[in-house]
Amino acid sequence: MRSTLLLLTTATMIGGYAYFIESSRPSRSETENAKDRVFVSESSALVELEVLASGTRTVLRKIDSTWTIVAPVQVNADEVEVSGITTGVASLEIERVLEDAADDLEPFGLADPRIEIAFKAEGDDEVTRLYLGNHTATGGDIYAMRSDDPRVFLVAAYLESSFDRTTFDLRDKAILNFERDDVDRLQLTTPTHTVALARADGAWRVEVPWEARGASGTVDTIVTRLDTARMQALIETDDSDIDTHGLAKPRISAIVSAGSASATLLVGMEADDGSSYARDASRSLIFTVEASLVDALARPPEDYRQKELFTFSPTSVTRLEIERPAVWLVLSKDEKNPSVWRQLEPSPAEVDQSAVSDLLATLTGFRADRFVASTENTGLDEPIATVTVFSGERQERVVFGRDGDVVYALTEADAGAAAIKATGFENALAIAATLGILDENMPVPQPG
Repeated sequence: MRSTLLLLTTATMIGGYAYFIESSRPSRSETENAKDRVFVSESSALVELEVLASGTRTVLRKIDSTWTIVAPVQVNADEVEVSGITTGVASLEIERVLEDAADDLEPFGLADPRIEIAFKAEGDDEVTRLYLGNHTATGGDIYAMRSDDPRVFLVAAYLESSFDRTTFDLRDKAILNFERDDVDRLQLTTPTHTVALARADGAWRVEVPWEARGASGTVDTIVTRLDTARMQALIETDDSDIDTHGLAKPRISAIVSAGSASATLLVGMEADDGSSYARDASRSLIFTVEASLVDALARPPEDYRQKELFTFSPTSVTRLEIERPAVWLVLSKDEKNPSVWRQLEPSPAEVDQSAVSDLLATLTGFRADRFVASTENTGLDEPIATVTVFSGERQERVVFGRDGDVVYALTEADAGAAAIKATGFENALAIAATLGILDENMPVPQPG
């Protein structure tokens, strides 16, 4: 019995070992389908590249971990485009070997290759070259060979798009160079206006053509677009034709500042394809930019003003005061139970909590439909309501007036006045009436 158990144990161990060994081996189909890599270098090890494609020759070198074009011009490279080539080279696989040593390379398009990629890995003495020729009849593969290998083989055709890159494709095409997160000023000038904005404490303010709160989302979007916009085409490499392209007297200028540093984009006349000629004032290059960027830079000054009258979050409000002629309503959160609102004026009372929430939500929805430079003929000299909202240590106060069917609002932070929808204002008053503003003849209690 003991010997039988010993034999069973031994057999189990041998079987388990055999299973482990066999399971770690590739299957027959996997072995048959395994493909050889064209090169053994890893993409991170490559330090030099030469790309001959679409009639251009581009030489790149990695300097301090950053790719730089060194010929035909010296300029920063587009890291994403270069990464497409280095990754493609490192991952390239032989689909099938056609000839071990072809006598005639012409049928494969390799006598005069369409694309040639030369590279050197760190530590290599010589460059290695990859030649790409014609597509196969089905179009799924490309004939290829290495400079140090006489074999003609096939590689996947989809990789061609990574390798077929011109000097323009491979260069850094940023239209301006600045640190996005450090920007604190923006000035946009067009034939009709100039807008100047400054950022402080994380918020933008309009300084020209008037003092007003800035629409931070809109301004940040413009700054981001200037940071991420790319040249559509490179036109000239010197200043000789700035008059021809309307850049001697540009129709738009955008100045982005970060402390004492600044970058200026100048936009000239429109090109035939709808783009516009432009240049970075610090460089001699003339290039084109897309029409949508030009349209964004030409927006009217009003687009950069904050449209919302109130900026508070309803959940952060701790006190609300609404004053009308001869009427004063004060609501405050209970000190012992901050989730509960109570009426303090015109007299202490319980209030409908949902009505307070509706009122706060309505106030946050007040938006300017348009702005007027003067408060004349706005009714603001005899206000119909004043709303003050307290949120922590911050307070926002807005005065409302009426002229005919139009309701105007005046904030403490903005020049001029804003016209708002009368229906929204009247809805707020209707909710406030249910909370205590019922009699406009009621005396106004004085604070303190």
